[in-house]
Amino acid sequence: MYYTERNMLFIGLTDVISSMERNLVEFIVLAENSTHLMAPLNFLTRLTKLAEIKDYKIPYIYACKKEQLGRACCISTGISVIAIKIGSSYFSEKIEDIKHTIMKITSRKLTVTL
Repeated sequence: MYYTERNMLFIGLTDVISSMERNLVEFIVLAENSTHLMAPLNFLTRLTKLAEIKDYKIPYIYACKKEQLGRACCISTGISVIAIKIGSSYFSEKIEDIKHTIMKITSRKLTVTL
C-alpha cells in the first residue's frame, strides 16, 4: 500500500474513537471477531454508540476477521477496527460509493463478508 493510501486510515480502537470525536471519519470497518481480550467489549460498545449518535451518524459494518483486516492494511497483526478519513483524495468517489453501500446494507441489518 502506498504512503498516501495509508494516510487515509485510522487504525485501532483508540485512534478510531479519537478521530470520530473530532469528526474526521467517513465510515468504519469492524472485524467480526473483534470481541477478543485484546479488544475490550466496552471500547467496541462505545465505538458503535458513538457512530450511532445523531451528531455523528457514521456508517459502520462488521466485515471480516481481524487477521484479514490487518492484511488489507498491510499490517502483519490483526486489527479490530479501521476508519476511513474524510478528505479529498484520488479515492474520494469510491469512498462515497462504499459509504452509501454500507448505509444501504446496515439499514437492512445484514452482515457482509469481504
